[in-house]
Amino acid sequence: MQFPTYTTFDTSSLFQSDRSSKDSDGEVQDPMKSAIAVAISEVQDDIDSIQKRVQSRTEEIASNTHEALKKIDSNLAKDLKPEFTPPTPAKWIGLFSVNLTTDGIPLNKRGSGVRRLILVSFFKAEAERLLSKGNKKSIIYAIEEPETSQHPNNQKILQQSFTELANDSNCQVILTTHSPGFASDLPMDGVRYVTINEDSEHEIETGVDVLNEVADALGITPDSRVRALICVEGPTDVNALKALSQTLHFENNRLPDLSTDDRVAFIVLGGGNLKHWVNNNYLKGLGKPEFHIYDADVPRYSEYADEVNQRGDGSRGFITQKHEIESYLHTDAINIAFGIEIEVTDHPNDEGEATPKVFAKAYSAAKGFDAIMGDGKAKMKLSDQAFSKMTAEMIKERDPEGEVEGWLGIIGEAIN
Repeated sequence: MQFPTYTTFDTSSLFQSDRSSKDSDGEVQDPMKSAIAVAISEVQDDIDSIQKRVQSRTEEIASNTHEALKKIDSNLAKDLKPEFTPPTPAKWIGLFSVNLTTDGIPLNKRGSGVRRLILVSFFKAEAERLLSKGNKKSIIYAIEEPETSQHPNNQKILQQSFTELANDSNCQVILTTHSPGFASDLPMDGVRYVTINEDSEHEIETGVDVLNEVADALGITPDSRVRALICVEGPTDVNALKALSQTLHFENNRLPDLSTDDRVAFIVLGGGNLKHWVNNNYLKGLGKPEFHIYDADVPRYSEYADEVNQRGDGSRGFITQKHEIESYLHTDAINIAFGIEIEVTDHPNDEGEATPKVFAKAYSAAKGFDAIMGDGKAKMKLSDQAFSKMTAEMIKERDPEGEVEGWLGIIGEAIN
């Protein structure tokens, strides 16, 4: 397998999975060379000015030399012209060398997991910087087996970071993995199964039909502890429901804590998670009830919820009374998480902007971004950081009719 290449516009770097032991090794130097290349590209006008001055001065010296030569012997040379070759960008980059240290310890002396996390963070930060400036060019962010030598919590953080980047229309994230745990949390519509056929040619398959092969190859199996399936639109809904249920469970332990309860499994219908798709495929024959929770922002979703309610197998479909799950956030929770005050409304405001868009504009302005953050990234930030700041009092204030508590109560009855 080829080592992954991180590509940012015309700059690319090779990032090895193997452990390096010297500051001169590519694993340490290549990211810093990329940083130097980016910095040089930002001062290219200054470099061009310097080169023009050097060329002009060189031609002046050559001309003066030729005039002096003609006075000595005019027949020696009819002209004396310098052939000026300016340094290539690669030569400019080669003039600089940077070593990384962490808390006074050279990067090459840290463990391979720490080194990989730091270097992945470098590329992530650079991609985010370019995207925040309203970059119009595409960024391809690729890495081989990002879970290597990483603690499970760090793997989750990396997955969330990659998801945030992939939500931007100008950014594409490509990952390879052989880890069942890591693969099981990847979006279903982003899974590609690569095999080599009898003609030694690579074949790439995708879609629901190939997921059984992927699950079999990676050793992913359904979880027999699951008693109910919770079907939502996207991963941000999962994060929101887990956070809200955790808070409400702490106040009333009869309500399930969806963040820790092994008796429920989430299915993300707007993309899906591989392990939950597998669970759904196997558990369907066991008659496990499904609980579908859809946002009210798409009218046709009410039809889907009605179909679920008509199954007669204990499954239930719900449509949020508010515009979307982010509409249940409290302004104080957003302020605690981000230091930003915005008005959270049940439905889009007079300008037709729902909570994620209002937050995106305020957050981008506070951070000094040249462009407004996309709605997808705004939703991800709110689900990751704001919902966890919701207290029981905040939930009740934003949901006085106890809608969320009602969902949890019905799910709790099904799994107990």
